[in-house]
Amino acid sequence: MFVMTYSMEERKHEKNMRVFRMIGAAAATAAGAVIGGLSTDTSSAWYTGLTLSPLQPPPWAFAAIWTVLYILLAVSFIRIVSKRRICRAAAAGYIINIILNALWSPVFFLAHAPLPALIVMAALLVNLFFLLRSVFSEDRPAFVLLLPYLIWLCIAAVLNVSILALN
Repeated sequence: MFVMTYSMEERKHEKNMRVFRMIGAAAATAAGAVIGGLSTDTSSAWYTGLTLSPLQPPPWAFAAIWTVLYILLAVSFIRIVSKRRICRAAAAGYIINIILNALWSPVFFLAHAPLPALIVMAALLVNLFFLLRSVFSEDRPAFVLLLPYLIWLCIAAVLNVSILALN
């Protein structure tokens, strides 16, 4: 007859919790992606009436870029929460980042508010820098996975500023 010891039971519980956190990280990231995607409308009369920067990528490129970035973000987040002892600052940073990222599209595309969207973008970038600092000390591969996201957010901020300047 097999008897589980306390330490075996504890390890099983810890493993279950890590799996639960990993699923939660993936689900939270996916939810942010869905909210952002559903509220993005590059074919609206408002958006098509804007004067865009010559550097503005075509609308189809945004979906491709964001798909890759959300996958990288999810994998990075999963790496952090799969650890035996998670960095709470990094986990909170991911959640705040996902919320701010999900907020940007409705503010910009649905509210037709580029200036408030830029404020959300600024908050997103500030949070991302704190997140990167937390992740750097915890998991270097997770940190590297966030670098394309940082680059894209900087580009997106420039595009947001250009929309404000040109309209």
